[in-house]
Amino acid sequence: MKRLNRKSYTKEKCVFSACFALSLSLLVNNASAAGIIQNEKTSFKTELSDVLQKKEITGVVKDANGEPVIGANVSIKGTTTGTITDIDGKFVLSVPEGVTLQISFIGYISKDVIVGNNKTFDIQLIEDAKKLDEIVVVGFGTQKKVNLTGSVSAVSGNELSGIPATSVANMLQGKLPGVSITQTSGQPGREGTSIRIRGIGTMNNSNPMVLVDGLESAMDDINPNDIENVSVLKDAAAASIYGTRAANGVILITTKRGKDGKPTVTYNGYVGVQKAVRTLQHLSSAEYAELLNEGKINEGIAPVYSAEDIEKFRNGSDPDNYANTDWLDLLLQGSGLTHNHSVSLSGGTEAARYSASLAYYNQAGLVKNTDHNRYNVRFNLDSKVTDWLKFGMNTSMSRRDIVSPTNPFSGGLNQIFRQANRIPNSFVNKYTNGTYGRHIDGNPIAWIEAGGKATSKYSHVLGSVFGELKLMPGLTLKGIAGVDYSFDDGKTHVKEITYGDGSMQGPNFVEDYLERKMTTTLQGLLNYEKSIGKHSLKAMVGVARESYSMNLTKAYRKNFPSNELTGLDAGSTNGWSNSGSALEARIGSYFGRVNYDYEGKYLLEANVRSDGSSKFNKGNRWGTFPSFSAGWRISEEDFIKNDWLSNLKLRASWGKLGNHRTDDYQYIALITLGEKYNFGNTVADGAAQTKANNANITWETTTELDFGLDGDIKNGLLTFGIDYYDRYTDNILTSVPVSFIYGLDAPVSNAGAMRNRGLEVQLGHRKSFGKFEYGISGYTAFNNNKVEKYLNPSKGSTIRMEGEAWDSFYGYECIGIFQSDDEVKTSAVHSPFSKAGDLKFKDQNNDGKIDANDRVVLGNTIPNITYGFNLDLKYKGFDLNAFFQGAADVYRTVDRESMWGFIDGANAQRKHLDRTIVENGVVVKQGHYPRVLISQSHNRVMSSFLAMNSSYLRLKNLQIGYNLPQNFLKGIHLSKARVYVSGQNLLTFTSFPKDFDPEVSSGGAGSSYPQVAFYTIGLDITF
Repeated sequence: MKRLNRKSYTKEKCVFSACFALSLSLLVNNASAAGIIQNEKTSFKTELSDVLQKKEITGVVKDANGEPVIGANVSIKGTTTGTITDIDGKFVLSVPEGVTLQISFIGYISKDVIVGNNKTFDIQLIEDAKKLDEIVVVGFGTQKKVNLTGSVSAVSGNELSGIPATSVANMLQGKLPGVSITQTSGQPGREGTSIRIRGIGTMNNSNPMVLVDGLESAMDDINPNDIENVSVLKDAAAASIYGTRAANGVILITTKRGKDGKPTVTYNGYVGVQKAVRTLQHLSSAEYAELLNEGKINEGIAPVYSAEDIEKFRNGSDPDNYANTDWLDLLLQGSGLTHNHSVSLSGGTEAARYSASLAYYNQAGLVKNTDHNRYNVRFNLDSKVTDWLKFGMNTSMSRRDIVSPTNPFSGGLNQIFRQANRIPNSFVNKYTNGTYGRHIDGNPIAWIEAGGKATSKYSHVLGSVFGELKLMPGLTLKGIAGVDYSFDDGKTHVKEITYGDGSMQGPNFVEDYLERKMTTTLQGLLNYEKSIGKHSLKAMVGVARESYSMNLTKAYRKNFPSNELTGLDAGSTNGWSNSGSALEARIGSYFGRVNYDYEGKYLLEANVRSDGSSKFNKGNRWGTFPSFSAGWRISEEDFIKNDWLSNLKLRASWGKLGNHRTDDYQYIALITLGEKYNFGNTVADGAAQTKANNANITWETTTELDFGLDGDIKNGLLTFGIDYYDRYTDNILTSVPVSFIYGLDAPVSNAGAMRNRGLEVQLGHRKSFGKFEYGISGYTAFNNNKVEKYLNPSKGSTIRMEGEAWDSFYGYECIGIFQSDDEVKTSAVHSPFSKAGDLKFKDQNNDGKIDANDRVVLGNTIPNITYGFNLDLKYKGFDLNAFFQGAADVYRTVDRESMWGFIDGANAQRKHLDRTIVENGVVVKQGHYPRVLISQSHNRVMSSFLAMNSSYLRLKNLQIGYNLPQNFLKGIHLSKARVYVSGQNLLTFTSFPKDFDPEVSSGGAGSSYPQVAFYTIGLDITF
């Protein structure tokens, strides 16, 4: 949302505006007097008598930061007598005894002050969130918030400032109802953030469309301090203007622009450290040996370690042969130091306004040789050449350098964490002679300290130029040309490592890749705006063309003569390889919108967009996506209109959206090279079609119905918003089952359907008591997902079939632990190895056995409920903000090695000590986990014991700040200075096991970079 920025005006302009406002007020008063002469005659006598009792009062009006409010209106309540504040926020006024002053200024909540016996006043005005947020960015333009008929959530850049998040997506987490954002990793530059708007909208790519200053782009490359506002278009009515790519919602990011006035320089910076949270707690070597022996005995196998071995593990007398290595502690030796610096310059005149910024961000990982550097440059310009011609430009450049250690296997850092968590502590990291010890798969610490690195040097340029021509009053023509270009230069270098036992892990190798992507955009917009009496009309028609291309080149060589050589020419030609791919895509669009309102009460909007995509065959390329919405501002009706009800609006919308986010060239036969053919006794290279094509595929189509109610009581004392939606997606592109004799992989067809229904509720409350102000706001969103049509059902550990949520967990319902072998004999079991101390599953169909027919849906990884709430406190120059975010009715699994322990020689964790102990076929100690087993796996089947509820509430951000007083700042030529301390991910409340983060990707806990708590100190300065 766009907020009025009072500070951008110069003092001279504020004085002029104040004088103009006072002159206009006097003019209106004179005009009013001419029409009500009789009333003025009556009041004249009263005012004449009051003159004899008047006294002179003085005062100053400031905002919550202690800055003077220039041009504020100070008047005697119920009269036209008053004045305005000067450039220092001061006023002088003669008033009768016992009156009440009313102080008001645009963007602030009006305040009443009783004069009483006081002669001096120190008055603080509180920003009016409703007025400041009255402008919302929508598709190809802006609208007043009170006039919106679609479902749009928005957050301003001011609300995001000071949040030391690693990316824009993380800053938005929990800020927007109906928008679920999860961060699955804390790895610098590879956070694995997922965004879902109103659930999963398709069986394919469910990512929303993201636009930055009107061009589709990525949000990871933006300097967060450049953001003016973020709008999320959630329903079809709001998003249909973007047609084919809007089925999963649209995120609009607008960057800051210059304003009239003298140049303003701002600096924002912070420095902080990170700490891993919710990591695995491993057993000591002695505990590991004892528990392993117990598991062997439970399976009828002789124990591995003797009492003497266990004692040597415990006393550390022979570290080379009886080690006690804390692998995870050795792995997390990085500094975690992070710092961010951003400098911006803005200003301008009526003829030209500019905004420029420079930023640098560096995050050192918790693992050595893990690093993320980001550089940002931005320049925005708006120029008014004449009254009928404007032009401007938006340019940004970013560079991200990401470094991480490599390993001889695939998986990057995840594989390193997997090894650190699975290798028993009994294996030595380094012998006393300084050489590395080796587990069968290698040594993850050696990979970091003596291994290679993976680097990505990612450059991104986003730029556009635009011109706007005023053809006649109310009619403008705007043209936009833009380009989005990215260039990723990467290298993976794996070194050869020699271990203390004389073994070698290799060979060394280097793989280089180069990926280039470019999107060019051309847009033409014709806008018309007209008001006649109580009728207002806005219309827009547009045309757009986009062109996308991608080129990827890879090259690989191994067996370098030295680990220090990384140039490809130094590697052996034996086993070398190279590959490359390229694709192109085009999309053309025609679109239009009409807005009509009558007297600000009755609101109508209609959108239509027609898109043609090269992803489909000629006869199926074009799709048309209309939407209609209406609003009724009940609060403007005479039968309810009053001072306390600021806004009450009823909304309804219906619309269609499209989705073409699928693989390219699926409608034509693709030929794969390198296929082998036998000709006699000779094998020859050839080519063949390996996947079936479908020439008839076309758009996925989403139809959505939305009803909403928005309200505001007493300008922010209580605000609320309610939305109910029903979103149905049809013609989903998915594979259909084919016979194995077909000979090819199944083709993709428009054969699926899915529905999402949900409810979103927002509440807010703000109030002030003198210099103390507080605000509370929160939301909750409910979403239910269900597959309506799917011709290729599957039932594994997850289920994909009609009537169920997409990719729900599917398995047995665990109803406890068998207490004796006799109970096992009289119960339904799924394994002949089941004994006392094992998990007990429910016989759903009561047929006396546990088999595939007894499996049930266990939960889903997409939360059915998301929520967040925010607390703001302000007193004089101090402020405190606490933001909580959470999810409910959501489930996760963890990786099997961390869940059970001892799998394929893996380690065990401290939580496994809480196990069930059995003696002579009877449970003698009930634990959370079943009895310890080493090789037998019948407890490890998918069940409700494994698919765990990962609902959580997290203190996402806590920040305490202080604005330095104006008296101090004037002496050092600053207009604003704020210092703050902040913490992220400080507390997490969840029933999910404490060793695992509830946001981690399902099945990934224990084999992924952990989430981090982030502690920072920051400074914001304005010159």
